Amino acid sequence: MAAVGLAQIPTDLPFQRLTEYYPFISLSAAPIANDTRASENLASPNSTTIFLSLNAAFEQFLAQPPSSPAAGQIESVNFANPALTSDLFQYLQLDGLRPSTSFNGTSFVTTRLNNSTYNHVSGGAKIQVFRNETAFYIKTGINFKSNVVIPDIPFAGGILHIVDHPASPPYDLADTGVVLDITYLMNLTAKENGYTPTIQNTTDTTVFAPSNDAVDSILGTSQTNSTYQQLAEYVVAGSVAYSTNLTDGATLQTVGGQSLVVYNDANGNIFVNSSRVIESDILTQNGVVHIIDR
Repeated sequence: MAAVGLAQIPTDLPFQRLTEYYPFISLSAAPIANDTRASENLASPNSTTIFLSLNAAFEQFLAQPPSSPAAGQIESVNFANPALTSDLFQYLQLDGLRPSTSFNGTSFVTTRLNNSTYNHVSGGAKIQVFRNETAFYIKTGINFKSNVVIPDIPFAGGILHIVDHPASPPYDLADTGVVLDITYLMNLTAKENGYTPTIQNTTDTTVFAPSNDAVDSILGTSQTNSTYQQLAEYVVAGSVAYSTNLTDGATLQTVGGQSLVVYNDANGNIFVNSSRVIESDILTQNGVVHIIDR
């Protein structure tokens, strides 16, 4: 097909025909176009917003998925399992028309992924969207960041945003710890500590994870069950508190009964009691993790 300018591309094409004009997303578009459930969603009166990655990035990701022994490395196997593919590609879809101008600053948006095998967040798995005058990107599981390179492509019943990196549905806490080398999460979910069934499968969880250096100070050389019990003091169950919820004066209660008070300083830093949040908003299957300095 001869090159066609963006202004000449029809705005009412069915999703399945978008690759005629945007062949560089054919690989990531195919699983949605060929999936019965996704096709039903696209054909319904309810509008859809979709994020899809460029072919080159998608090919590279399939060839070299995140290097980790994590059992939950679902992306590397999803294309061999049609049912799993169908579930995971729900994570790329949002209900409603969400043009770029509908996003301002940081927001956490509910996706269509709500399979209890992969999600323990009320209402559905979330993605983080950030947009200002100079940047527009999404962040997904295991801290994947995908910059929007072509926004606001209309199609019949929806809007497509093309990104430069595939999205990753959130991992569970244990595998998030393995992939991102977060010692606290690996210790918290270790089977011998007895917390795995509770923490891993608890709906709507916020974890304030001390940095690796801080964990060494907390646990020291005596890494027994009693010292691991201290780790529960950093877990909030029943509430997902993203950075946008950590406003000055907000309070949270941990599963260990400790009260956490949020403080925002003049430089925009977030403190929880005396600990500073040094990395925020790592999305997991049951909520969010924030890394704190102590």
